Amino acid sequence: MTISLTLPASKNSPRTVPASALLLVIGWISLFAICFISPDGALSAQDAEPVVFKSGRVLEVGPARQFKTPSEAAMAVRRGDSVKIDPGNYSDCTVWRTPDITLMGAGPGYAHIRDISCEGKALWVFYDGPVRVENIRFSGARVSRRNGAGIRWEGRGWLVVHRSKFDRNEMAILTHNRLVSHLAVSDSIFDENGFCETYCGHGIYAGLISTLIVRASVFRNTHFGHHIKSRARVTHIIGNRLSDGRTGTASYAINLPNSGTATIRRNTIQKGPLSDNVFCAICIGEEIAAPGAPAKRAGERNPSRGIAIEENKFHNDSGRAETVFVWNRGPDAVSLRGNALSGPGTAYFLGPRPELEKLKNKPEAPRH
Repeated sequence: MTISLTLPASKNSPRTVPASALLLVIGWISLFAICFISPDGALSAQDAEPVVFKSGRVLEVGPARQFKTPSEAAMAVRRGDSVKIDPGNYSDCTVWRTPDITLMGAGPGYAHIRDISCEGKALWVFYDGPVRVENIRFSGARVSRRNGAGIRWEGRGWLVVHRSKFDRNEMAILTHNRLVSHLAVSDSIFDENGFCETYCGHGIYAGLISTLIVRASVFRNTHFGHHIKSRARVTHIIGNRLSDGRTGTASYAINLPNSGTATIRRNTIQKGPLSDNVFCAICIGEEIAAPGAPAKRAGERNPSRGIAIEENKFHNDSGRAETVFVWNRGPDAVSLRGNALSGPGTAYFLGPRPELEKLKNKPEAPRH
């Protein structure tokens, strides 16, 4: 069936500088004009991601190169440089502190970063930006807090991840909570991320940053956490495939716990028979307190100019009639248009479902 409707919020809910830097500023202003006007005109799948301009040196990494590992190159990289990494396995972690850099696998095939995490955080940790990452594979991130990420983004400006792969990490990408940061992911693969012996991780977990853009990417077989969780002020999720398959145990496909401004458009979403939470595919606003209730967490509600959920395909393989395609527990309006649903369940539910509130997800890994 195809569902088109516009739904209001509940009445009872709370309501010396290098030349490359100038080019970056112009690019950011253009992107903000696209993203922040309204969700309906926010982004199409054809819109380009932010561009990191480069005009510096090229540092080469590989067994026969000057720099044997990415961490060696990180000690020498300067603003505007590119780091080109030969294909192969690198049991190496890196802390990147230099802004305006491009890090790319030389291909064919990925440069594979694996198994060793820095600072108890991630395989690659970033403390400044903008940064572009392309054609890199990140695998096997594990840390004591159970939130080991392929990438930990704690820089300012944009982190752009393109044509990369994240597999078997506790989390694939994890950000900090600062509005100076933005994250764009495109044409990438997220496979078998999440780890839940004690805590549950996610595919992408965007903290309270300004913008999250995810497009033309594949999420599959996530373990117990959500495929995409975003606390960003503005979230655009466009043209992706999010699938549990037969053996994946993901909880939500998409989670916006603090609401915000969002466009979720032209995605294909499948909930599998082993899903950890069969009751919801796209879940919004569950951490926003009801009127008069104490705040659940600081900064709990993002301002919203609307949430548009359009032209998505959702197939429910859980076999459960309780499944809801979009469950909005927040105060902000959601517009549904042209979504195609198959399998049991309903299209939309607004407000609490007391019979389900007592059914808790597994605890998630710390954000820090």
